[in-house]
Amino acid sequence: MLTYNIKLAINSLNERLGLTILMILAIGTGLGLFMTMNTMAHQTSKVPLKHISQKLFMVQLDNRELSADDITLQQDMISMTYQDVQNLYAQQTPAQAQTYAWNSSGVVNIQNSNIKPFRASLSATTHDFFEMFEAPFLYGSGWSAQADQNGLANIVLTKKTNNMLFGGENSVGKTVRIGTDELVVIGVLDDWFLSAKFYDGSFYTAFPDHAFIPSRFAFNANFPRQAYFNCPSDEKSPGRFGASNLAELKTSECGWISFWARINSTIGVDEYKDTLSQYVVQQKQLGRFPRAENNFLTNINEQAEQILGGDQWLNILKIVGALFFIVCLINAISILLAKFMRRVKEVSLRRALGAKRKTLMQQYIIEVCMIGSVGGVVGVAFAFIGLEIMMQFQLYGVDYVILRSELEPYYKMDWPMIGTTFLIALISSLIVGLYPIWRICTITPASQLKAQ
Repeated sequence: MLTYNIKLAINSLNERLGLTILMILAIGTGLGLFMTMNTMAHQTSKVPLKHISQKLFMVQLDNRELSADDITLQQDMISMTYQDVQNLYAQQTPAQAQTYAWNSSGVVNIQNSNIKPFRASLSATTHDFFEMFEAPFLYGSGWSAQADQNGLANIVLTKKTNNMLFGGENSVGKTVRIGTDELVVIGVLDDWFLSAKFYDGSFYTAFPDHAFIPSRFAFNANFPRQAYFNCPSDEKSPGRFGASNLAELKTSECGWISFWARINSTIGVDEYKDTLSQYVVQQKQLGRFPRAENNFLTNINEQAEQILGGDQWLNILKIVGALFFIVCLINAISILLAKFMRRVKEVSLRRALGAKRKTLMQQYIIEVCMIGSVGGVVGVAFAFIGLEIMMQFQLYGVDYVILRSELEPYYKMDWPMIGTTFLIALISSLIVGLYPIWRICTITPASQLKAQ
């Protein structure tokens, strides 16, 4: 019986092919736009380093002046000062590892006239960074603790940068020039996609760093400091710290460095909070931290929930996509109802000859599921097209300073999203078909046959 109903469903789809195509397009078009927006939201809202994200904590201390506004949200709290970063990094804490990072940049070139110099985004950090954040290496490794202490001119390249400079070959031991400084390549990262650049506190997407350098070397070489310096009101013109006044910056109360701790247990988190409290008390005795204690220890999951969940523009696009999909489903109901109601006499005759209502409903449900399946295929195709269009808009909006390869992961349908698309297509087609199927299967056969 099932095979027979499938044959009847296929014949029914072919009978009025125009209406069938309209039905498929209505579902596919609405689903394509809906899944375009949801795929973008899905990819950009992924939590970086999900498998260890609950163990990685950003540390923030409220050293602001008394007149500053109260802060209750982590994302509004300032970053760490240089002196607090150095004190905590050197202190014994319950954390399994600690590191810090700040942003810099420089013109990178090598002794090869065929390779054009380019301005690179740099992250100045410590040797703990790579193991703590489980950065994968293609060649070599990160620098040593001694390189941190001595400020050695070491550099770790990303795979993309290594491809640009050395054609992808093993460049460990070779020299890279940044401005007038020569640095030795000691490692090359493998593919390391982070859905958001979390370690500098920005959670920016599609702006990965080109290389990593020891923080002390960057200070000694006076590399530019690309940060928002959140300074007390008596610290005039904090922007002056970007490329000068380093000695003054080190003793200032300006927050600008991201500090991280890896803590593997709940007990460790509580102990670390106690450590921060004790540190603040000590600093208060030195005349610092005038406000009431307000320390923040937030893991990546908690930060992502606040930052990524608050993307209002993407939320609006998701709502628009959902509304358009609903409109398309309403149109699909009208088309399906028109298609089914033309079979009233046929259905009445079959029922008069003994066909059960259950059998008829099974046939039409199969037909609707077929429409939904094909609509799912069309929806996936439209979603791919929609994602490509949105990516081109993004590339145009940033004047093509971002490579296409850096944006593609945010505009790519993965298998879970493709599966979700088909599931939505089937469920929505069944919802669309409920009323038309109920209408045609509940009509009294006698009322139609009598008119013949």
